[in-house]
Amino acid sequence: MNLWRRLFGKKTPVVRQRTWTERELRAEGFRHYASRRQVTMVRRLPPDEAPKVIKTPWDTIVAQAGYYIAYQTNEAPGKPLDAYAPRPIEPDIFKTTYAPWRVPDWKPSPTEAHLMKLGCKPFYKTVGVWAKRLTEPTYVQSIESDQPSLSPAGAWLCIGSAGEPWTVTNEWFHRRYVVPAKKPGRKPAAAPTKRKTPQRA
Repeated sequence: MNLWRRLFGKKTPVVRQRTWTERELRAEGFRHYASRRQVTMVRRLPPDEAPKVIKTPWDTIVAQAGYYIAYQTNEAPGKPLDAYAPRPIEPDIFKTTYAPWRVPDWKPSPTEAHLMKLGCKPFYKTVGVWAKRLTEPTYVQSIESDQPSLSPAGAWLCIGSAGEPWTVTNEWFHRRYVVPAKKPGRKPAAAPTKRKTPQRA
């Protein structure tokens, strides 16, 4: 297929960071999903650990010094940091999409307490995300990657507030965002015509 495209001068399409309008997102099949209000453990990457290479199921991303690293808490406590599905977040994007978790009488879970000992603090995501589930393998260029990666069918393609794309597994997406259950025997409701500017998740 790649040889065929080269012969006929066609380039493999790649989803890259750009400015998106809501109309474009909807036309491409994206929907807006609310973020679950839940604790995310976060630490800022110090210079002596940068650049930090992070492997995802189908991509290699690189976090620079000053990036925020978010960790999932679904693993048992006592493991090293990299066992908690780290995801890098660009500093300016983090400051506009996350807020400190300030819930009175909050008690961290054993895993959250363990991550706090490793330098993390509790935050939560304040915005939702525009996303769609891929129906075919798609090349995606994240802002932390040197080159596009091939995201598989079934992954979720997300678009952030700075127009930056990234992909995650179906399980990861459902843990972070509210996905309405489909009602059997009924067609999906028509999407509203107006919504706020795309937000980072």
